[in-house]
Amino acid sequence: MDYIKRTKQRFDELARSHAWRHTELTPGMVVRFTTMLLGERVLDLGSGAGRDTLTLKHYGVHAQGLDISEEMLAIAQQTVGEATFQKGDFRNLPYPDDMFDGIWANMSLLHLMKKDLPVALAQVRRVLKDTGVLYASFLTGGEDGFVDDLYYAFYMLEELHEIFKRAGFVIFDEVAGDGAVHLFARKK
Repeated sequence: MDYIKRTKQRFDELARSHAWRHTELTPGMVVRFTTMLLGERVLDLGSGAGRDTLTLKHYGVHAQGLDISEEMLAIAQQTVGEATFQKGDFRNLPYPDDMFDGIWANMSLLHLMKKDLPVALAQVRRVLKDTGVLYASFLTGGEDGFVDDLYYAFYMLEELHEIFKRAGFVIFDEVAGDGAVHLFARKK
């Protein structure tokens, strides 16, 4: 079984068991992100059960979610209500070019192997407007691999800067600490 199918299967299992109900969210990052937007259409990339989508909506943006897990998306639709949720893969986003004013990828892109991150970033770049903002957070200081049947990639900050640069993004703000890095980027 490839790593994406294995990770999707685990997220489906977590949704059915309600083990996904965690409350960790970085409210400071949401405030930063929403104040940087020049429009209100936002994609919650890796929306899971919709927690961040709902938070983004409370900050006045028109948020919709994408996730690979049908089980998580079913919960999100019940929880969030009026938002649109769609099943999809970060490496092949089912949206037209230049659709979003912002993309929120909170601890989601780290579930891709490093070889797939540039592919996903190319898709993000394609669907993000020229004036759009990308927020993405990653884990640092660990070893790539499966933890509880979920794949995690860990990055060094310099490594992320290089990957984002090659993908056509400029990182203009970052917050690092506690084993994580939060990046804000725009298209070059």
